[in-house]
Amino acid sequence: MVTGGASGIGEGFVRHLAAIGMNVVIADLDADGARRLAGELGSGPARTIAAQVDVTDPEAVSMLAEQTFARFGSVELLVGNAGLETAGPLWEVPVARWRQVMAVNVDGIFHTVQAFLPRMIEAGRPAVIANMSSVGGVSSAPLQAPYIVSKHAVLALTECLHQEVALTGAPIQISAILPYSVKSRIFTSAQASAPTSDPVAARLFDAMQAANVAAGLDPVEAAAHMTDALAAGAFWVFSDDDAGIASMRARADQLAHRSPPRSPHALLAEIEASAVPGAERWH
Repeated sequence: MVTGGASGIGEGFVRHLAAIGMNVVIADLDADGARRLAGELGSGPARTIAAQVDVTDPEAVSMLAEQTFARFGSVELLVGNAGLETAGPLWEVPVARWRQVMAVNVDGIFHTVQAFLPRMIEAGRPAVIANMSSVGGVSSAPLQAPYIVSKHAVLALTECLHQEVALTGAPIQISAILPYSVKSRIFTSAQASAPTSDPVAARLFDAMQAANVAAGLDPVEAAAHMTDALAAGAFWVFSDDDAGIASMRARADQLAHRSPPRSPHALLAEIEASAVPGAERWH
């Protein structure tokens, strides 16, 4: 089961898991995209099924869990991936957009855990729940506060869940995924659905999308690497091990030395330079 499985990192997971022979449910609000992907993978070695679901609706997610277990009898891997980005200074983010980002990125994982985990425990089979945080879950960044806040929350949720499931004795692994840069349209989609009027924020997201296209990992290759880490039993799972570990070390150093957050000007200049080498620096 992959939520947000019709595009981006989620699609990478779907394609990889289907290729290695797993039956996959593509759970996504984008029903057409999920159906297209399922149709494309339909001739492979596994059953790939499209399921339209709004992860912000607990009843819809519960119904999906019921239908999935009725059809397959178990879920061995649940990837909580559905997520949104948004740009702009925090004081200019519309209340409705703030709530939407939290509802999808945080509540969506909460609803998915509540719907699927009890059934997974009852099934008694070894299984994995992997929740999608981000390297942003161990760092901070200007002009995307709702997303960063949500990914910190996902990480906290997942760490607590790891401890709580251990208390049950169930053979269920809980893991946190912290991807770095994997090719997707997350920044473009954010600007299309909730455009910011702040010119610096708009420029930032343009640069981040350009950097993602120029240097982001292939979603299927990233998913294969992350799946291997999950299969090895890792709690911390990265798309790029070096970048992920570097982000964690930087956060640990900041906390240990009680340093303020990194200069936003330096960070924005670094992002722009990664998108267009030699480009004008941020002011």
